[in-house]
Amino acid sequence: MTACSGTSSTTTASTSPSSATGSGTPPTIEQTTWAGQVCTAAGALKTSIEGLATAATAGGGDVKTKLATQFATIKTSATTLTQTIATVPKGSENDPDLQAVKTSSDQLKSSIDSLEQGVNSLQSASGIGIATALAGVVAGASTALTSLQSTAQAIKTAAKDGKGTLGQAFAANDSCTSLQS
Repeated sequence: MTACSGTSSTTTASTSPSSATGSGTPPTIEQTTWAGQVCTAAGALKTSIEGLATAATAGGGDVKTKLATQFATIKTSATTLTQTIATVPKGSENDPDLQAVKTSSDQLKSSIDSLEQGVNSLQSASGIGIATALAGVVAGASTALTSLQSTAQAIKTAAKDGKGTLGQAFAANDSCTSLQS
């Protein structure tokens, strides 16, 4: 999966429709800022999920603690992403690029909820049940990454087709550049 870079958010808006791939009104500063926040949050969530998968496969005596701590980071990252997507800039509610991003975000939230159940099962597991629960956590992390990839794909598609101003905002935002390749 190609993720958004998670290090900065540039808020430069397109100044003319010809500088984006779509037509019509160029994105506002608010829309471009929002797009950068979405991409930054997606990048942070990807890093968090990969950290959980690494901790799960590393094992060790304190694996339960490591995974619980890492899942708390995932939960925070996922909440940031889903809340950012849900708080689309005013006037963008009917943008043609929004629905696919929102739908994929809802699916991502569901996969994070399932991953949470796996982490919780691990916390109460003992003996051989720990290995089984760890396998469930690794599978849950894989599913969450796949769901996140769907969100990234929705962003990439929006940026490439530029049907709406949000797609143009994703295309214009430096934080989303890695999704446009």
